[in-house]
Amino acid sequence: RPEEDAVSLDEFLKSLKPVPSPYLVKGKLSKAAERGQQVFKKADCSACHTGPYLTKMKLHDVGTGLGSEVGRKYDTPTLIEIWRSAPYLHDGRAATIKDVLTRHNPDDEHGETSQLTDKEINDLVEYVLSL
Repeated sequence: RPEEDAVSLDEFLKSLKPVPSPYLVKGKLSKAAERGQQVFKKADCSACHTGPYLTKMKLHDVGTGLGSEVGRKYDTPTLIEIWRSAPYLHDGRAATIKDVLTRHNPDDEHGETSQLTDKEINDLVEYVLSL
């Protein structure tokens, strides 16, 4: 394809604006999501999900590789509009964000979540789905 096609496509993609999350309450974070925002910091999620796009746009090994994929680094996705992109992880094995944070987070490599209470996990899920 000609270079101008790529430039036009880039400009179109840059023009797209995220759709507000249906988890917002009148356009704002719910009380649970506000608490979850603090848990996001506590769990060190912002080590990888940071900046205006909530991603460092780098590859990380978050301990989710299986078999020959163990130790493999994966793209850190943006969390913006994550509510609309289930299933999660590189292979879709996590049906929910809660699964990502609990069932598929060995050794706290994908956020420090093993010591969080159920309430903190649920608040964190509410926050992430509000982005």
